[in-house]
Amino acid sequence: MKELFNRLITEKVKPYLKSEGFEKKGLSFYKSSGDLIYLFNFQNSRGNSADQTTFYINCGIHSTTVDKVIGAKENPEPKEYECYFQDRISALTNSSNDDFSIDKQTSIEKIAADVLKELTTAIQFYNAINSTVELTDLMIERNGLNNYSELFEYLLKTKDDTRVILLAKKLFSDFGTDDRWEIFEDALNDLLRQNKNEQTITEIINLK
Repeated sequence: MKELFNRLITEKVKPYLKSEGFEKKGLSFYKSSGDLIYLFNFQNSRGNSADQTTFYINCGIHSTTVDKVIGAKENPEPKEYECYFQDRISALTNSSNDDFSIDKQTSIEKIAADVLKELTTAIQFYNAINSTVELTDLMIERNGLNNYSELFEYLLKTKDDTRVILLAKKLFSDFGTDDRWEIFEDALNDLLRQNKNEQTITEIINLK
């Protein structure tokens, strides 16, 4: 089944994504546009056997501008987990299936059709995110606690007060009743002090 998976990547996925501007690096595909980097990563399941191969498609959007502003090392080929926005492709396409499976009965044409359909929808999602501003809006809306401190620091350093407030309120709305909220609050207050902002996160949350 590993051979069929490799054929899928080489014969079907790579040509399609190349036509969409993506370059292959191992099992990852990258496309750069301005300061944004878009990623598709094909991840094999640890439970794969000789009779079945299961894999996932991870998605990510990264910003070199955010890297520069917060003093992080610029990362032109980030791993999926290093992207400022990351999720499985099913979350971008609203698919009920989180994985893809190949076994002895699998037709390469059928699995390719399923995969390319998901990639096409995900690319449409990517095409709606054309700037770091749009990426930060996406992160505020969907990231939860993923990279929340990096995003908060970026918004503080760029003096984007509107989005600072939006992020603080969103985090409190989603996690304010969590037992760990005090930890998150302390981290955000530390960032406020480091960036010479005299407000507290509680004061920002209570702004109207």
